[in-house]
Amino acid sequence: MSAVCLHCQRETVAPVAVGHVERVNGPGVTLYACPDHAPLFIVGPVPNEVAPPQRG
Repeated sequence: MSAVCLHCQRETVAPVAVGHVERVNGPGVTLYACPDHAPLFIVGPVPNEVAPPQRG
């Protein structure tokens, strides 16, 4: 898997998930950084930490 680093905008083959943005329609978007820039971000939430919206 490869992804674009959120900080340097370069493609990395070792992406680190640094966040997740939920969307109203469709699946959420996971934000990635390269290993060098990942420590610059406060991690969270990532997809498995996001609770589904409660209805009611």
